[in-house]
Amino acid sequence: MTIAFPTGKPGQPTLSLKPGDRAVIVGANGSGKTRLGAWLELTHQDQTVVHRIGAQKALSLPEHAPARNVDQAEKNLLFGRSDEHANNSQKMQSRWGGHPATNLLSDYEKVLALLFAKEAQRDRIHSDATRASKNYIPVPDSPIDSIVKVWSDLMPHRSLAFHDGRVIVGKGTKTEYHAKEMSDGERVTLYLLAQCLCAPRGAVLIIDEPELHLHKSLMDKLWNKVEELCTQETLIYITHDLDFAASRAGAKKIWVQSYAPNVWTWREIPSDEQLPEALVLEIIGNRKQLLFCEGERGGLDQTVYQLCFPQFHVIPRGGAEKVIESVKALRSNAELHAFAAQGIVDRDVRGNEEIAALASQGVYTLDFAEVENLLCTREVVKLVAARLSLNIEDTVEKVQTFVSNALADELEAQVVIRAERRIRYLLSKYTKASSDEAGLAEGVRDLVSGLDIPAIVAESRAIFAKAMASGQLDGVLRIFNRKTIADRVSTCFGLKAGEYPELVVRSLKMPDRKNLVEALLMGLPKLTGAHKAVEAVDPAAGALVQHRETG
Repeated sequence: MTIAFPTGKPGQPTLSLKPGDRAVIVGANGSGKTRLGAWLELTHQDQTVVHRIGAQKALSLPEHAPARNVDQAEKNLLFGRSDEHANNSQKMQSRWGGHPATNLLSDYEKVLALLFAKEAQRDRIHSDATRASKNYIPVPDSPIDSIVKVWSDLMPHRSLAFHDGRVIVGKGTKTEYHAKEMSDGERVTLYLLAQCLCAPRGAVLIIDEPELHLHKSLMDKLWNKVEELCTQETLIYITHDLDFAASRAGAKKIWVQSYAPNVWTWREIPSDEQLPEALVLEIIGNRKQLLFCEGERGGLDQTVYQLCFPQFHVIPRGGAEKVIESVKALRSNAELHAFAAQGIVDRDVRGNEEIAALASQGVYTLDFAEVENLLCTREVVKLVAARLSLNIEDTVEKVQTFVSNALADELEAQVVIRAERRIRYLLSKYTKASSDEAGLAEGVRDLVSGLDIPAIVAESRAIFAKAMASGQLDGVLRIFNRKTIADRVSTCFGLKAGEYPELVVRSLKMPDRKNLVEALLMGLPKLTGAHKAVEAVDPAAGALVQHRETG
């Protein structure tokens, strides 16, 4: 039996899952992921056992699980009833209350009853076989045995025991308590293990929000164990957690883009060597314009750009080359996102020619050598000084003197850094003279002969001399490559080293951030789709919000 995804529109792709396959369904809120899960259940339930575990579920454990035989308990769990009407035609009403996409499941008691019923059945069969053979027969694991083993791996500090219809944590210790007192994470772990291990062999399991209530360190381990124990079952996850989706190595990834009544627009997520799968999942998981930047997640680059460009989803990519690579790759895979990707990189020591070339590819250059320098510009310093009730002009002069002295102390190193970067750029422009060995060699000779090192160094030195002679703070910051400068100017404000950047970031999150945002935007490139800041008050929130005019 294969599980086929819907094909509602002309040109819609096809996808089928075979027994034992794994798939992950992702998509934005409201894209119809849960309804797709319900459709898969309804469409295939007459050909195979489809057991869907909804996202909306009650996690209250009963004091005692009721005693039932396996047939009764299994019907009760799968169909919501155990009488003569327990079948697929009644399942949507009995199990899902007529609302398969939104009904609150309350079946913890049912799954525990099935666990104990399977345990009793195993014990009875084994006892009968032992009596008949009059020899020792190895005892096969029941689902309860498997759960206890997995639990001891996941939560070695919390022993779990099943006894006389009750589930006990820490049985036999001073801290013994009933499982109904467990934390949400512990209860959902037991619930999910029980649901998956009690399903009939070869069933299709559809798990909506498998990450709910689970810590990330536990989540991957749990589902790795489930997949290890459920080799014959087809597992289909429906999730909002992109890290979880990326962790399902080997699973088919399905992106649900939109939903109209009984029609889904979806596609299998393509692979791209330049765009890691985790990044692709993050891209398709949001509906904002995309902006790639340097730095790490939660770092200064991402924080500043996200606060200054709230209409963008900002994704840090590490170094500048990764930013350029990501923008290029995404623009060549336009079907992944509704907007053309853009990027911001530090100016470093890039010349006008290189800056223009990057801009033509959608990668724009900060007006300053480092994003840290952006926080030290004259206008930003004035606003921070006013916030701290300092003399504004005195503070600007202190910062200007500090930065100029810092550059003077390492001037020769800065000159060489700039010259080196210029040489690297020129070397990157190598082209062969002709398509043979001689042409390769000639291209190298032409490139090397054109490198006038003394002239490059002299040009670099002149750029620094001009900036220092101007006495302008922003002019020095434009070319000074030193990431620590924002930390070091903290003393100019009477702060400890490193406190100044933190203060600026905190100020960017305040309701009165408008002027500070505009000061930072003066040094940021103009992005396609970005706008000019305009102050407005959201009457519902009662707080300052940033609306922006189309630029």
